Amino acid sequence: MPPPTPVGPAWLDSAIEHARFTRLHELYERHHAGETIGYGPGAEKLADTFDAVKKAADEATRTAKSGDKRTEYDFLRKTRVSLRFGKLNHCTFDHNRPDEAKCIEEAVIPPGHTGPLIDRCQPGRCPNSVITPEHLKIWRSEETSLLTLLETPKLPRCLRDQLNHHLDDVRSVIRRAEK
Repeated sequence: MPPPTPVGPAWLDSAIEHARFTRLHELYERHHAGETIGYGPGAEKLADTFDAVKKAADEATRTAKSGDKRTEYDFLRKTRVSLRFGKLNHCTFDHNRPDEAKCIEEAVIPPGHTGPLIDRCQPGRCPNSVITPEHLKIWRSEETSLLTLLETPKLPRCLRDQLNHHLDDVRSVIRRAEK
């Protein structure tokens, strides 16, 4: 699908949607090529969705006795997979089951807001979190940085405790990915 042509404010929304779907389609292709698309419960939900799309496309092409990758592409687009791409993880927040999201727990949700509260994201604890192999590199780098900081002599106890707590969270994400 060619990128949208610049026309006005709608162009930005269209361009964002195009880029988002392109990345989703890449994950779909990687999954069906047997590659690991991510770790954690969110990755499992995403893989199940991709498998359902593949199955529906296979059934449709078997019935029509013709079809190709385009059928899968169309089914994937129609599925409207809920996936928010992020630098530290991806989020499979489900609007039908928002109570599953850790970011919503005990939060004051601004009036009119829908979706996850990104600033409260807890990738190591949330069942919607998808940690991809690319994200895992960042998490391992963070672990190394925290260990280096903790080696600092005369580090105030409160800061050391805070860094250790953050290190536990980072290691939790890494452990979930390495299972």
